[in-house]
Amino acid sequence: MQKRVKAIASALCSCALLMTGTVLPVVSAEEHYNVYNYDRWTEATPSQAGYTATRAVSGQDLGCGDLNTLQDIFRDSENQFYLVDSGNDRIVVVDETFTEAVDEYTTFTDTDGSETTLSVPEGIFVSEDTGFMYIADTGNSRLLVTDMDGNVQMSLTRPDSTLYENETFKPQKVVVDKAGNIYVVLNNITNGAALFNNKGEFQGYYGANAVEATAEVVAGYFWNLIATDEMRANSSRNVAAGITNFDIDDEGFVFTVTQSSSSESDRVKKVNPSGVNLFSGLEVTFGDLASLYDATTNQTFSTKLVDIDVDDIGRLNCLDMETGRVFQYDEDGNLLFIMGSRSDQLGGFSLQPTAVETLGSNIYVTDGLKHTITIFEETDFGEIVHEAVGLYNDGYYEEALEPWYEVLRRDGNYRAAYVGISSALLNKGDYEGAMKYAELAESSLQYNKAFEGYRSEWLDANFTWVAIVVIALIVVFVVYRHFRKKKMKKQPKNLVDMLHEGEEE
Repeated sequence: MQKRVKAIASALCSCALLMTGTVLPVVSAEEHYNVYNYDRWTEATPSQAGYTATRAVSGQDLGCGDLNTLQDIFRDSENQFYLVDSGNDRIVVVDETFTEAVDEYTTFTDTDGSETTLSVPEGIFVSEDTGFMYIADTGNSRLLVTDMDGNVQMSLTRPDSTLYENETFKPQKVVVDKAGNIYVVLNNITNGAALFNNKGEFQGYYGANAVEATAEVVAGYFWNLIATDEMRANSSRNVAAGITNFDIDDEGFVFTVTQSSSSESDRVKKVNPSGVNLFSGLEVTFGDLASLYDATTNQTFSTKLVDIDVDDIGRLNCLDMETGRVFQYDEDGNLLFIMGSRSDQLGGFSLQPTAVETLGSNIYVTDGLKHTITIFEETDFGEIVHEAVGLYNDGYYEEALEPWYEVLRRDGNYRAAYVGISSALLNKGDYEGAMKYAELAESSLQYNKAFEGYRSEWLDANFTWVAIVVIALIVVFVVYRHFRKKKMKKQPKNLVDMLHEGEEE
């Protein structure tokens, strides 16, 4: 019954849009996969493509020989790309246009002058502030810090510190802040990222995930209070999931993703320098809202994020290993676009998409099994959406209205447009219009904001009449009480009162 009501409502909305000259959404025929988004009822629905896959680049295309098990990709301040070619134990540097390899690192000069090589590296970061490369040399159990000529500056190995409780040291991913502090994702570590200062000294852990307070966890907590040491040793432990990957923005905020997190709040986090997750208050689900069935593979997929990239204007691009999709969000966690799939065709990935990076309006995704890099380019529709989001986030609310209206003319199911228009109208002072579009977006939070403004505006406009009515009601109430008291005094006394007065006489 509920689906029928939604279908009727959707049909009526479509008719209304047609009457106002709005174009209904058309699924992009250029993509080799289903392009979808989530509508106002949080249901997956066909949508316009914000990006289209244009190229899948191999090592042969770049002139560096076959790539093998790509694990990471990083763009530096000069727009060169660094590919972690894990299976070939090397770092390949690619030009801005992704047409040729311009350099590669296979050997390095150690601090004692000897030659050293990589072993199954998994991550890289190139810092504009320090001028160094930071390589997660996983097979050698070290974090290698080198200059751009391949001269080793530091080699971080297992910390000799009581704060470090793990027997192994297997760096997988690395980011560095402007002060040169080094954050390292380690294999099988659940305490968060290992933090080193710019001298390579271990400082502790950063951004640890929390254990979700499920019924099982709560029961386990109370059980441990009464259990013996032997019983605790034999019981299973509830531990937080470890960070899978991360990125850092220009303001120093670290964005983390966790692949196997049981808590929605830990799937994607924005962590400030104090380690506080600034996304904890967002009512948003990163990745698919529910498990999805893929008819082409006859499989059901759920979200497992393996990488995140924060582009130059704050958009978040999250790579889902399970579905082979990239989910793009604005800086406030609002879903913009979904692209990619699990397939052998262009725009699809194998069982091992590994990393995502951006340059301008392009998105680059590495595939660890296909040994290729897929490049997604922004479509006309994507450009309009990004224009609207950019204007609104920069405070140009009225200027954002027309792009949002154009988005709806192209895709009447694009929920973010309804929210964007409602927000713009709210800031413009058109509370009634903001309420209308908030209702269409099924956004109770946005509707409540607009209603508060509408109520305040109505009270301001009708204050004199409201005051007169309130005063009149007060006068009526006072007069009523006065006459009621006089009437009760004039009423004859009852028999009990009369007898009581006679006894006193």
